[in-house]
Amino acid sequence: MFLSPFSTFLREPALSLGVAFQITNILRDVGEDARKRGRVYLPQHDMERFGVTEQQIFEQKVDENYINLMKFEIARARMYYARALRGVPMLSAESRLPVQLSLDAYGKILDKIEENGYDSLTKRAYVGKWEKFAGIPASWYRTLDISKFLPLPGDDNLGKLEEYEKRLEEMLEKKWEEMSK
Repeated sequence: MFLSPFSTFLREPALSLGVAFQITNILRDVGEDARKRGRVYLPQHDMERFGVTEQQIFEQKVDENYINLMKFEIARARMYYARALRGVPMLSAESRLPVQLSLDAYGKILDKIEENGYDSLTKRAYVGKWEKFAGIPASWYRTLDISKFLPLPGDDNLGKLEEYEKRLEEMLEKKWEEMSK
């Protein structure tokens, strides 16, 4: 395998992409993992912070606490996707499209969770084949240098790492204030 001079710079975006994918899988499969495997893979300290119990997950109860936990975890995943996005232009030209396609398709799973009212306990967030297929031209365009100067509509809001980090901090501060009362 040929490693470019940028290999050391690619490490953090590559690791971030792996973490983003893993978080997305966990969020998508919360209900299924609880029902079929008797397991909860959500971070325990986040569950405690947002007042969500394993019992609640096993009973498939979606309430405000669960929704806030999901919003937090989705923001965290998007932060990792934003970090990963920085690495795509560093890849060799032939490697950019598959990575960008994966990044875009997995990112849509988070959108589906939101569309499902953050209910990943009784509903499965799913991106269909045709929707993935329809996204190929946009993913391809995002791999081109010109997309940095002429972004697709809506892309100017994608990948703003600072926004996701700020949102996470605000959510944690709000939860801390609620717990302090």
